[in-house]
Amino acid sequence: MKKKSLIQISLLVFLFFVSFFFFKFFYKPDISQNKSEKKTETLNLQNKSKIKDEEKQNLIKDIKYNSNYSGGKNFEILADYGETSNEDPDLMFLTNVRGKIIFNDKEDIILTSKYADFNTRTFETTFIENVKVLRKDEIITGNNLYLVFELDENELKKDPKKKQNLIRMSQNVEFKKPGHNLIADIIEIDLITKNSKIYMHNEKQKVIIKSKVK
Repeated sequence: MKKKSLIQISLLVFLFFVSFFFFKFFYKPDISQNKSEKKTETLNLQNKSKIKDEEKQNLIKDIKYNSNYSGGKNFEILADYGETSNEDPDLMFLTNVRGKIIFNDKEDIILTSKYADFNTRTFETTFIENVKVLRKDEIITGNNLYLVFELDENELKKDPKKKQNLIRMSQNVEFKKPGHNLIADIIEIDLITKNSKIYMHNEKQKVIIKSKVK
């Protein structure tokens, strides 16, 4: 019995040493892979941090621009935030926008929207989302509004037919005035004559007019 026990103990010791040497020399964790994964993770965090820093650098608070035009027009635009475009140095993306067109001889026009694409050189502005125009007793709402004033010669050379001094509201347009509600595709306001033009894209369709009877 004693001899048998010794043999069993010897076998167990042998197996232990074999296992120990096997794991020590043949099973090695892939340290290089772990290092590579950690390095990649660090680089990703650095890149994200860099992007956030760049966004912060491009973000400007409390935007305000003002410009005067012939005919006694003055345009003022304000926004809570503005972000400069990386592709076009003249383009700025605005958030929580308020605009005001001031006339010497007519009622002012107030414009508001959630967002706007604003050209700091030409003052061309596209108001986007929850757009509202207030003029005297008129309220115009829609999803998109394009505003352009007087263009310089270089701009007109690029596109001689391009319109000037114009407000164009489009997409889900509704025009409200005491006693009347109009639903149309497009409303245009000429900033020289102050006249409005209301129409549909399709000439066969008619502007919907809802009269309110007191």
